[in-house]
Amino acid sequence: MGLERDNPMPSAFPAPNRGVKLGSNGVSTSFCYYADVFYGDDYEQDFHAYYEHASAQSELAVDGLAEADPLFKSASGVTPREQAFLQAFEARLEANLHLNDPADAALIASGAAGYEVAGFLPRAVRQAVIKKAAMEAYYYLFDKQYTRPDGATFQVRSALRNKLLQTLAAASAEAEKVILVSHSMGTMLAYDVLRNCPDCVPVDTLITAGSPLGIREVQDELIAVDAKRIDFPDQKLTHWINIYDPLDPICGADPRFANDFLAVNGKAVTDIREPNWGSWRHTITHYLAGSKMRAAIAEAAGISRD
Repeated sequence: MGLERDNPMPSAFPAPNRGVKLGSNGVSTSFCYYADVFYGDDYEQDFHAYYEHASAQSELAVDGLAEADPLFKSASGVTPREQAFLQAFEARLEANLHLNDPADAALIASGAAGYEVAGFLPRAVRQAVIKKAAMEAYYYLFDKQYTRPDGATFQVRSALRNKLLQTLAAASAEAEKVILVSHSMGTMLAYDVLRNCPDCVPVDTLITAGSPLGIREVQDELIAVDAKRIDFPDQKLTHWINIYDPLDPICGADPRFANDFLAVNGKAVTDIREPNWGSWRHTITHYLAGSKMRAAIAEAAGISRD
C-alpha cells in the first residue's frame, strides 16, 4: 500500500515520486510480521492510520505505543548482562527522545533539530516508546521465553528466526533473487538470520529502515561466533542499503551503519539519509513514501520507473 501510491507526500518528497508497482512488474511479495510472536492477532489492523495525513496519535495507536504496554511493565533482566543491556538500551533511546521536556516551546514549534520528536510526544508516550522497544529487543536478543495473553509460549529468537527462514526459503524457491525489506525491530531479525543462521538462503539485497542496529548494545548481542566485531554478512548477502531519518526515535540514537559494520570482501553498508515528515517519523509507510527508498527497492527489483 505505502509503496505503490504515486507522490503521496509532495511537501516532503518532490514530484514525480511515482509509486513502485511490484505486482504489475512481475515481482511477488510475502510478509513476515515480527510482532506476531508477541501479540498474535491482537494488534491494530486499521492501516488507514498509517497514511500520510493521519495524526501522530493515530499512528502511535497503530504501533501500539499510545500507552505503556502492560505486558512488559514488570519484565526485567535476569542476569547482570541482561540488566545492563536494558539499562543501556533505554538510556540511548531516552537521550534521543529528550525525555526531559524541553523548556523552550519556540524550539518545539520550529521543529529545531533534536526537538521535533520530543515536542509532540507526551511524556507517558515517550516512556512507552522506550520500554516497548527495549523489551522487544531484550526478549529477542537473549532468546527469552515469552507467553502471550492467549497462552502460546515461545522462545522468541528461535521462533522468529524459524519464521523468517521459512519465508525466505519459500521466496527463494520461486524467485530469481530475494530482496528483504525490513523495518524497526525486524531489522535485528533480518541481520541475525543472514549472519548467524547457516541454513539461510542467499539474499541479493537487504534494505533496513528505522533500525536500532546502530546501537552498540544490540550489535554486541549479534556478533557472530567466528568474528571479533560486527560485520557485513557477506556469505549470504550481496547488497545492504540502510535508510534512516535522523528524527526517527528508534534509529536516531545512531542511524548510520557503515562505520560500525565491518566491510567484508568489498561489501559494505550503504547509508542513505531520507527525512520524511511529521511528529512521528518511525512509521513504515513514511519510509515507503520516500523517493530514495523507492528508488532503492526499484533498482534491486529491476523495475524501471521512467
